[in-house]
Amino acid sequence: MLKAAKLIDCENKLGEGPLWIEESQTLYWVDIEGKHILAYNENEQETKKYAFEKRPCALAVKNEEELHVIFEDGLYTWRIGSSEITPVDLVEIEDGNRFNDGKKDPWGRIWAGTMNENGELEKAALYCWGLDGRRTKVMENVSISNGLAWNKRTLTMYYIDTPTRTVYQFHYDDNTGALANQEVVYTFQEEDGHPDGMTIDEDGLLWIALYGGFSVAVIDPVKGKWIDTVQVPSKNVTCCTFGGKAGDQLFITTASQGLTEPDWVEYPDSGSLFHVHVNRS
Repeated sequence: MLKAAKLIDCENKLGEGPLWIEESQTLYWVDIEGKHILAYNENEQETKKYAFEKRPCALAVKNEEELHVIFEDGLYTWRIGSSEITPVDLVEIEDGNRFNDGKKDPWGRIWAGTMNENGELEKAALYCWGLDGRRTKVMENVSISNGLAWNKRTLTMYYIDTPTRTVYQFHYDDNTGALANQEVVYTFQEEDGHPDGMTIDEDGLLWIALYGGFSVAVIDPVKGKWIDTVQVPSKNVTCCTFGGKAGDQLFITTASQGLTEPDWVEYPDSGSLFHVHVNRS
C-alpha cells in the first residue's frame, strides 16, 4: 500500500483532469467549479492559475502553444498562459447537463462525456471528436461519464460511468475509433467510494480515483482484481496521472466541495494536489 503526500495546497473545489506535458515538465489540471486551469512547473517549482467565465472540465494537448479544453458546453482551444479561448464545437446538450471527464486517445481522437447536475440518471452521453474533427455521439443513457483510458498494445478502451461503480472495457478499432464487445472489468462496492477519473500504466494496470473513498485503487483488468491501493488524505479523490522527470510520480487531484465540518477537521488538505512515488522498475 502506498501513501500520497500533499504537493500543492491549491484549495480546489473540484480538481480534475491532470495532464502531464513532458516537454515543458508541467502538470496542468482544472478546478471545474472554481473555473480555473492550473499549471505546476516541476523545474521551477511554481504554480500558476488561470481564471475563466466557463467551467473547464478536461484537457488534452493540441500543440506546443495550445491545449484542447473541454469546457462545460463543448470543445475549445486555449493558448497556454493566456486568457484566450477559442470555441471549436459547442454541443447542444440536454438541460441540466454539462461536460465532465475527457481525454485524447493515443491516435489523436478527443473523447468527452457529460453528466446531469440534478442527479438524474441515464440523461448524459459520451462523445468523440474524430481525426477529421467531426463529433459523434458514441453512447447514450450515461449517468456520469468519467474515467477513460486506452491500452494501445491490446486495442482496448476502458470507461467508467460513475453511478454504476463499474469499469468497462471495449475492443477499440484504432482506424475508426469504433467500440465493440463491452465487458465488465471490475465493480466496486458501496463502501469503496465511487470510481471517478483514471489512468493506465506501462503494464496495463488501471489507477482509479475513488470519490468518497480516500484512495486510488490499482486494478489489474486482465485478472479483474484490485491489487494495490494509494491512500490519500482527502475524502473525494477525483483523478490521477503519471508524470515527473522519470515518469514515476503519480499526481492526484481532489475536491473540497460538499465536505462537512468534521470532514474538514479530519482532512484539512482536501482540494489539494497530491503525489506519490511509484516504483516502476
